[in-house]
Parts: sequence; structure tokens; C-alpha cells
Amino acid sequence: MNAFRLFLHRTYRKVVRIILSLSYDFQTWQECELPSGAKIFCSNHFSSSDVHFVTTLMTDVLHIVIGPGFGIPVVGSFLGWTEQIPALTKEDREEVVAKAVSYLKKGESVYIFPEGGLNTQETLMAFKRGVAEIYLSHPCPVIPIGLIAPKRRVRNKMSRTAGRTMTVVSRNYYANIGKPMEFEAALSVAELDRDKACQNILDELGIRIEALIDEIKTDKFWS
Repeated sequence: MNAFRLFLHRTYRKVVRIILSLSYDFQTWQECELPSGAKIFCSNHFSSSDVHFVTTLMTDVLHIVIGPGFGIPVVGSFLGWTEQIPALTKEDREEVVAKAVSYLKKGESVYIFPEGGLNTQETLMAFKRGVAEIYLSHPCPVIPIGLIAPKRRVRNKMSRTAGRTMTVVSRNYYANIGKPMEFEAALSVAELDRDKACQNILDELGIRIEALIDEIKTDKFWS
């Protein structure tokens, strides 16, 4: 990422941090220190706010896989300037894995929401295979993250900028960052059956992210 793009990236992250510190009870937990270098971050996805808030959870140069945001005037341009990864159209989605891998090879991190859409916080949606394909194409630590907010703080709001209703969070937001995961067995399985290897990775990630969410409810602060 060149100096100008990096400046935009860091400035935006600072702005989001200020907003969270002033207007939110924003609690985060982290099981251990994260390794340096390229990483694949992934989490559940229940609101449009997630895309903004998760940028504050790490210091890595970050490339987030984003769909509808790229369709919003000005916002889409900004996402392009900061080298986020478009997943708006079918053609975009076909290039996601290759673009993510290209950034990982540069030592930069990516963030993906494997559900591909917003869940209702009742249960996780089935994970799409993109995150598994990224890992199999360029193995590096995968960082699972559980996100949650009280349901009373999650609401639909008409966005004039986006020209549509968006699901946003107010006042409370919580994130639980898990230990890095590796999938050595899946790499071996992929040599014979890539579909099975992908599903194994998705199953493990789903179980771990769900556990991180449940941990916030039961063992961490919850109000």
C-alpha cells in the first residue's frame, strides 16, 4: 500500500476509534498476542457497522472483503482508494481469493465475513468457502473473531447515502478475538479432495467463532 493510501487507511481507522470512544460502550477481549505478518481475520456478521468497527481491532494494514459498500457513491471510491476487496458483483466475487492472496503475499492482512451476508444473531449462517480457499492458496494464521451487540441496539435505518435501509448498531458493541488457527490437516486433505478440505476448515471456524460469541455472553461482560 503506497503512502497516500496508507494515510487514508490510518486516518479512517483513527476516526472510527474516536467515534467508538465517544459514543459506544466498546469492549474487546483477546486470547493471546497475535503473530506479526500477514493474517486472515474472519468473524460473524450481523450489521453494516461491523465493516467499520472491526478496523479498530488490529494495527495491521487491512484489506476487507466488502460487497454492497462498493455500490455506494463516494464510499465505493474511498474503499477502492484504500485497497479494500470488492465483492459486489459476480465478477468481483470470482476475483476475491486471488486479490486476497496477492495482499497476503505482500505481508498485509485481509478480513472476510464468511457468512457473506447479515445474520439475525439467532444463529450463524452457513460459511461460504472463500475464506477456506484463501487459506489453502496461501496458508497463514487465521484469526477468528466473535462479534455481538444487544439486540435492542441493532436497528434498521434508512441511509440517504446508500439509498437503502441498513442494519446499524448504536451504543454497545463487543468483540472477542480468538487464538490464531492453522489447518495443517486440511492442507493434506486438499491434495486429494479440495471440497472436503474447505468444508473441514469452515466447520472448525464456525464452531470456534460461535464459541467466542457465547463466551462474551457467559464469561465476559454482558449487559
